[in-house]
This record gives sequence, structure tokens and C-alpha cells, in this order.
Amino acid sequence: MKKILVSLMLVFLASISLSQQLYIFNGFSIYSGEVVFENGTAIIELPYGADIVPESLSVFGAPERTHIRYLPADSLKSLYEKQIGRWIKFLFDDGRSEMLEVISDFPVFRNSYGEILVNPKGSPVFTGEYTPAGQFLLETQENYNGHARFAYQTTNNSWTARYSLSVDDFSMTGLMIVDLGVEPPSTITLVSSNPEFGYSARESSSKMANASYSISPTTSGAETRLYEISVPLSRGINYISFLSRFVEGEKRLVFRANWGASNYTGVDIDVRLKEVPLDLPSGIIDIWSDSVYLGSAGIGNIAEGENISLENVAKSIEIAGKKISETMKTDSTYRYIRNTYYVRNLSEETSAVVIEDYLGQNVDQINMENNEKFEYVKAEGKWSAVITVEPDQIAEVKVDYRVRYGN
Repeated sequence: MKKILVSLMLVFLASISLSQQLYIFNGFSIYSGEVVFENGTAIIELPYGADIVPESLSVFGAPERTHIRYLPADSLKSLYEKQIGRWIKFLFDDGRSEMLEVISDFPVFRNSYGEILVNPKGSPVFTGEYTPAGQFLLETQENYNGHARFAYQTTNNSWTARYSLSVDDFSMTGLMIVDLGVEPPSTITLVSSNPEFGYSARESSSKMANASYSISPTTSGAETRLYEISVPLSRGINYISFLSRFVEGEKRLVFRANWGASNYTGVDIDVRLKEVPLDLPSGIIDIWSDSVYLGSAGIGNIAEGENISLENVAKSIEIAGKKISETMKTDSTYRYIRNTYYVRNLSEETSAVVIEDYLGQNVDQINMENNEKFEYVKAEGKWSAVITVEPDQIAEVKVDYRVRYGN
């Protein structure tokens, strides 16, 4: 009788726990809320179907020496474990029913004749208590009554962003894709941030995993962007349109000669966005031209006003480049080199192409034969120039330079 009374009290306590707030990150989620202690006991009810990380639980405001137990949801294995040594009804696939003794959770049974049955085909019939969702049970001093805040991590809720960008007019759309493994609560917040696993500067100390997210964020700041979801969501994959506007940008053709070979290969197609007008959560940008898919690029979290360079989203078919490198002479100090760059245009339009190449940091006396504007960044050892290629023509650029031998 006492056991029954205790069970009823636990159910009552669970009913007075306050609703939980769900914060969804990219790849995991954090539930937070408030729990009420009555006579030293409180229960945190866990969402049905949630993949809980029990060690991530943080409790704030509870008395010291509070004992916390994680009570997982029942599974087929746990139901068998509860019945070990007992007889249960078993419905065989052929229509028979029989009482079997549970020997292990494998499952292994013994029938009334003493025969051992290993994982027979059919369905067991269980009686007794069943816990469909897990719980955290908090126990402290018998007379303690009060509130505490909590937060814990789950792994089966996540979200990301997917964008579409047209390079014809630089119109951009965006979808938030929210994947919910559980029935959603009434309040959901999507969090755009860059979580890392930190470290302690003190020896023999370490930072607890996910410590940065034990307390739920409440406002946007330099570290996070929060998106309160006002549309109803359901379990499974949800799509929310959140962006549709024009952005400033340009498409560029880039011949990265240090990646190329002596044969013609298509030059890279890059896309640059200038001073994006709003924060962009991390995700994938699909690039389109005249309703034809060009390619994709991944982005991290971008703050409003930043410039984005999406490199090598596709290869050009009609515009290709190749590079020939020759050593012209050597002496005791330098090696003299000539690079010849060829850019072929098989299209019907004049095109501007950026040539980029890595020459080295010990380079000097760079000479470019034509009058195109070029730039050499010594810190990176990179040379670049913009050339114009007429239709059905091949533009040729020669660059002479010398390289000092290493000391």
C-alpha cells in the first residue's frame, strides 16, 4: 500500500512541473525549464521519444547534496528485465498462446515442459507499470520546498538553413529546415551560434561538455542569434521560409593556375556577396543561373554587413585555362622563371577572367609583358590579375620573375 501511495505522489509532483523551453542548435538541442520541489522531491518529465544525454543535466537553485537519478523510458529490453523469473503470456505468430517463464532479456524463455525457447517468433504480453518517457528524479531534505532551474541536452532535434541564389538578378531565398524527433512544445527557439569544446587554463581541470549551453540563452548577442518560431511545427521535418530579397553581388571567373595543369581545364566560377543585409545562419547555398543549377557552397554563420566569397561553386565549360612554367636560367643565388598563362574563350561574349597563382614568398622582379593590372601579395606569395578575353580568342599572359634559393 505504501508503494502505491509513493507512486501516486510522484505522478502528482510531475504534473506541477512547469513547461519546458526547447532551444535547437545545429545537431543537438537543449531543453530548459523550472521544476518544483515538494517535501524534498521533484521530477523533471522528459519528452517522449527524446534521445537524452543524461550527463548533460545541469540544475540551478537546488540545495547542495541533492541526489539526482536518471530513470530512462521503458524499452522492450527493460520490460523483459522486469519480468525475469516471472511467467508471462506469449502470443506466437501461428496463433498459439502459452505462458512462458522469462529467463533473460535476450529474450530466452522456458515453457511448462522445461524446454528452452530462444527469441521465438511472436509477441509478449506484459503486465504492470510502463514508463513511456524518461524522468530525472531529484531528492533532497525531506522538508525542502522550492523551485530550481534545469537544462539538459538531446540529440534528435536539429536545424539548418538552405538558401537559393540566382546570379542573374541576385535574388536570394532561404528556408529553415527543422528536424524534430519529438512532439514539439509550445515554445521553440532556433539558435545560430558557433559552439566549441573549451578548455581550462588551470592544470588538472577540464571544462564540462556543453557548459556554455547549460543555461538557456534569452537574448541575441555577439555570440548567438535567436529565432523564435511562431508557426506551428510537427514531429518530423519542417520547412520555414524566412528570407526573400535581393542582395548585392557579382559572379567571377577565376583561373587558379596553381591548381591547374598543362592542359586546358574549365576555370572556376566564384560568387561574391557584398555586405549581406541580414544575419545568415550556417547552411548550404544553391547557386542558379537562368533557372539552371550551377553548384553549391557551404557557409558558416554570417553577421549582417559581412562580405561572402563562395569559391569554386562550378567549372566553366566554355572558358578554360592552362599554364606553362619554364626555368629560363639559374645562377648561384636565383632561379629565373617564366610562367605563360593561356585563357581560351569559346563563348559568344567577351569575358573578364581573374588569374591567380602562387609564386612563392621569395619572389622579386616580377614583370608582366602586357598592360593588364596585376597584384602580388608577398605575405601570401600570391599573384593575381584580371584579363579580358574576346569571343573565340585565346588570351596569353607571360610573367617573368626570379626566386631566391632558400638559406
